[in-house]
Amino acid sequence: MRLRQLEYFLAVWESGSFSAAAARLYVSQPSLSQQMRSLEKELGAQLLERGRHGLALTPAGRAFLPHAERVVRAVGEAADAVHQVVEGRSGDVHVSTVRSIASGILPSSAVRWHSLFPTAVLRVHDFSHRRALEEAVRGGQGDIAVGPRPELWEGPVVSLGYEEMVLVGPAEHDTRSTVEVDELAAADWILYEPEQGMSEIVDRAATALGFTPRAVARTGQVAAALLFAMEGLGVALVPDNAVPGGWIRHARRIGPGVYREIVAYSRSTPTQLAQRYRDLLASLELPLTAAEELPAGALRC
Repeated sequence: MRLRQLEYFLAVWESGSFSAAAARLYVSQPSLSQQMRSLEKELGAQLLERGRHGLALTPAGRAFLPHAERVVRAVGEAADAVHQVVEGRSGDVHVSTVRSIASGILPSSAVRWHSLFPTAVLRVHDFSHRRALEEAVRGGQGDIAVGPRPELWEGPVVSLGYEEMVLVGPAEHDTRSTVEVDELAAADWILYEPEQGMSEIVDRAATALGFTPRAVARTGQVAAALLFAMEGLGVALVPDNAVPGGWIRHARRIGPGVYREIVAYSRSTPTQLAQRYRDLLASLELPLTAAEELPAGALRC
């Protein structure tokens, strides 16, 4: 039994005659009749009979009709669902990212996305380290990734801007004040566990600035490092967008600034719906700094 035979059966019944159905389907009447005979032969029962008042369903035809309608309708709905995804009208977009970006950068894009595509679900999958994120994307997970620029990446990459890292501690400072290397070297530090991507940022910054941070605590979460620092345990390096507005006077820039580039990337050309999300990210005013606006001498980690 083929889908075309079901469509022919429904067309004949809805049109009221074989000739009208053939014209509706743009097929010859003999071809239509042949398909109907094949269907009835396979089912072992006659579905339609001609009477004085036109076509009528046999008992077998009456039993077969609702099932044929459901099958044809389901196939049409399935095809439409695929077309909506291909055309970027509906579907899910799986976004892979790192945890600090999921909470500090993506929320505004999620709100805007929902307003533009209310039937397209944004599914965010977060990782603790950029390397885990890259491995997942290379392995085929997700439609698009948002995170630090991957190393030696062969797929499409779109830069979104630079995320600033700031030093947070219990003391309040002028919002324009900066931290110099000697203070960094003398401070007690809340550092990150190796599996946390921020540990790499701290190590790179310390190496570039020429000091070794003295650890008093380690954590796997940016939020925990921020809270420990605010409680007076030591200082912590955190993304600027992770600092609540009420704590802004506790955050200071390190020298001319420490930054990491944030990009949207994928293993191959993303689906149309994923491309729309990528374009949305590029168009929004995210809490990032454009490359041309980085301070002179800024450290890129």
